[in-house]
Amino acid sequence: MTTPSANRAIQRAYTQVRTPTGQILLTDLTKTKLGAVQNRFFRLFVPVKRSRLRLPTGLPEFSGMRHLATLSDSPVLAAARLGGHWSDHNLAAICHVAACNLRCPYCYVEFRHLSAQDSFRTTAADLVGAFVALRRERQEAGEQVSILRISGGEPLLVPEFVADVHDELRRHDLAEICLLKVESNMTAFAYALESAPAGTTARLHSIGGLAVHVTIHPTPDDADWPRVLMGLRRALELGIDVYPAIGGAGWSDAHLSDLYAALAELAPDLPLRLAVRPFNLSYDALTTRRGLDHYAVPAGPSPSMRWEQLTTAKRGRRYLQCPRHLVSLGDPAKGAAS
Repeated sequence: MTTPSANRAIQRAYTQVRTPTGQILLTDLTKTKLGAVQNRFFRLFVPVKRSRLRLPTGLPEFSGMRHLATLSDSPVLAAARLGGHWSDHNLAAICHVAACNLRCPYCYVEFRHLSAQDSFRTTAADLVGAFVALRRERQEAGEQVSILRISGGEPLLVPEFVADVHDELRRHDLAEICLLKVESNMTAFAYALESAPAGTTARLHSIGGLAVHVTIHPTPDDADWPRVLMGLRRALELGIDVYPAIGGAGWSDAHLSDLYAALAELAPDLPLRLAVRPFNLSYDALTTRRGLDHYAVPAGPSPSMRWEQLTTAKRGRRYLQCPRHLVSLGDPAKGAAS
């Protein structure tokens, strides 16, 4: 598959998030309306929260809620990798890369914070230093922060920064006791890999199992669809541990069928990892946005139920029948060393 050409939005965001000195731009979270902000680097987030119906519905004890609750399974992956129970890992520190090539109407981030406004220059060493300090503060308060989540914005506009953060975690002896998680829309990843500093691809490949949660925003008839597929293909070639998701509202049965076929072509079991998570349309940043009705879940079978009809018919598997990290992606591709 030929890499789709980057559009102006990708090129602009790729440039916005970089500096001539090699630093990257993060959003200064103290200048946002996001909750639980700790400092300009990080806000805290509780992934599994019963009161908000964010649950690890791939686990047997929550499976009855798989079509009612929003899947939140980062703590489950953290426990599988780091040990302990998922509840030991139910606190994440989140930073935000300061640019994105998309402007999704339902995005909880204010659009000005997707174009490098209210940002600051930083390095991976600075970020991980702030993470170390935050972990110490929370430990003194009796809490454990074991998930470092790079969000945005679009983190994979700067794949070399992700590799730098992993290296810094390893330097601080945190790589084996903390989970590095990246969130991405995957539309810019192929372009960013080609344009990033030499050696970035090999560095990502050497991480082995970098966790990337991918929200697929474009439907199969959208111009960005080929970019998502190429991004997913490159991620799988690099041995990245991919966890795809869609909102589901606005996806027709034909869209879902095409999505299933595309994911299965990339990796036969990848469709079984898909999470269907309708977007929360009540965030403060959305109050002046238009067109949100299109993304509200309509009456009738939920998008996750319609997805389950596909997985049952094609594979005899229910939606989220087991924790997603137990669904194999096959052998990672070898030799990605450019």
